[in-house]
Amino acid sequence: MFNDIEQMSNTIIKTGLCHYGIKTYRSFICLSDFFPGTGDYEDSDELCYDKEEKCYCVWFEDFLNKGKICAGGGYFHTLDEAICSVKSITEFERWI
Repeated sequence: MFNDIEQMSNTIIKTGLCHYGIKTYRSFICLSDFFPGTGDYEDSDELCYDKEEKCYCVWFEDFLNKGKICAGGGYFHTLDEAICSVKSITEFERWI
């Protein structure tokens, strides 16, 4: 996981503005070569194990500490899935 936005700057492909009450923060969709598995032995091998494959991950900026990452929003196989996720789980405003 990234601690600050500067560490992940070369992987960012899309940045959005979101709100939490009166606070504004950014969401980021980044490229990744690592898709984490669930680690649950009851899941299928496809879901259970980590994979080295191109995917997209979502990160959220800490609205109290600008420039720092406070949470991840998941890993996705397609850019469209990552975009839909950002729009659905945040008070999304717009892409910048």
